[in-house]
Amino acid sequence: MVMLMEQFIGIVKDILVLIASFGILLASYRLWIEKDRKNIIYARIHILGVIDCACFLIFIALGETLLAFVYLILAPFLAHAIAHAAYNDNLSE
Repeated sequence: MVMLMEQFIGIVKDILVLIASFGILLASYRLWIEKDRKNIIYARIHILGVIDCACFLIFIALGETLLAFVYLILAPFLAHAIAHAAYNDNLSE
């Protein structure tokens, strides 16, 4: 029974990693094909937020909970810093 449960948990982890990886690929593709327009940097930061969520799920699935929570805390600060710099410095693509 224990062995069956471990196999089930392993399968669930693999499925979670596949779904999150697909999300990363889809978001990266969307990031790549997006045309330049006004305030595109904010849209790109949003897409990177989607990638961050997928990476968080992958870390959880791989059993790296401490790394996942550190990533979950630091990633929004980094995105905010980039957006704040773009707003204050009027960055253009």
